[in-house]
Amino acid sequence: MIEIALIAQTLVLVLVAVAFLSTGSASMFHPLTLYLVFHALVFVLRPILVHEAGFDQVWLFIGFWPDAQQFVFTLMVSSVALVAFALACGWAGNVRPDLSRVPDFRFDKVDIAAFVTTAVLLAPLAVYSAIQRQAGASFTGSGDVQMERDPMTGQPIYTNTTGYIAEAHSMGLPLTLGVIWVCRFHPLSFIPFGAFVAYRAYLGWGRWAIIMGILGLVLLVLYRTRTRWFRLWYAAAALPVLALFNILGNNRGALRDILAGDAGWSSLFRTTAGDGSRAIDALANQDLANFDFLSFILWAVPGQSGTYTWFTQYLQLFTEPIPRVLWPDKPVGDPLKWVSLHDYGNFANLTTSLPGDGWMSGGWIGMIVTMVVVGLILGRLHRWFWTSGFTNRYAVLFYCAFLPLSLQWFRDGNITIVKFGFFSLLPILLWIGLTRALRAWGILDDDPLRPGAPSKLASDV
Repeated sequence: MIEIALIAQTLVLVLVAVAFLSTGSASMFHPLTLYLVFHALVFVLRPILVHEAGFDQVWLFIGFWPDAQQFVFTLMVSSVALVAFALACGWAGNVRPDLSRVPDFRFDKVDIAAFVTTAVLLAPLAVYSAIQRQAGASFTGSGDVQMERDPMTGQPIYTNTTGYIAEAHSMGLPLTLGVIWVCRFHPLSFIPFGAFVAYRAYLGWGRWAIIMGILGLVLLVLYRTRTRWFRLWYAAAALPVLALFNILGNNRGALRDILAGDAGWSSLFRTTAGDGSRAIDALANQDLANFDFLSFILWAVPGQSGTYTWFTQYLQLFTEPIPRVLWPDKPVGDPLKWVSLHDYGNFANLTTSLPGDGWMSGGWIGMIVTMVVVGLILGRLHRWFWTSGFTNRYAVLFYCAFLPLSLQWFRDGNITIVKFGFFSLLPILLWIGLTRALRAWGILDDDPLRPGAPSKLASDV
């Protein structure tokens, strides 16, 4: 039964992908492309590995083992979620990218002055946060960044600082991408971005920032070269990145051990832990285990919980911005705990995924509504970009920095897109605001794109 369901799961993915490609709107700039990749990894490849390779580490961690019927039901729910998202996002974002109309940009004195001001204002905070977090977060009551785990939800919370400071290092990603964009891909402009990626690799945690940062850079390169899809050498360059992602997933301190002399560089190329385990077991960790998590959610809600969340988890949008130092009794996560997955298994630090979050909101109806709404939002964003945004030098950076964040939205569900988006887009929004202010005040105003200005466009981006 499971084997037939796995085949059907694969066929649904193929049919949706073929239908998407036939619309003519498909490209690396389309949110549906990213969701298809996400779905292929976590809801097609992962269950195949779970079934055929016997991956049970996540089941052991949660304390839950699905039977064959639950396994197949999870596949069905994820496929319906894919179809709902594809229909909504494909319809709302059905516009053909016309890369022949991509303009050449020149950044004037106002742009540069505003970006430098943005960097001067935000980079010190990002660096300070990075220095604080270089030893990671401590749960022992010592260290620069201290956390404790809420016993009711299993979620970690800061005890001696605020997330606005502890997470400010994430602003390094848009700032370094901005340097590359403003400097028009000058070779030296890649140095800050490389330093940011190396820093995140050294820390070991926050590996998704590496993936999203590199994907944002690739989108900017594709835009600059007027290309819709990855080229073969992009895929070849991605392999070491994915390998690093997996290595750090199995050993967060891998690079630190090497630099400290506690391990050799050859340890990066080991596919097993040296304990007789199989090479494929390196893929058995929690990085892409959203299928496993979704199986647990479908079992727990409403079978164990007796109810749904009824979308009340989104009330966290109103409580989360308030620092805990100002509100010591602030609820952890959802202020109205209709459902707490941690009551039925060990769900600490695990993610619901967008389909799982929708299911918790109201079963089939909640899942379909969630997938359709998110699909419409991202589809409309894609339509805006290719109808007007792609001709704006600020909007291009904004879109290429935001689109990779949708992977985090697909993986986490809930309101995480708002939290990640705040730090990832704040520098870009501040840059836009400062340029508008400087132009309104007439300071350094030589904008080549202002109405009536003579054309002074450069020959390259």
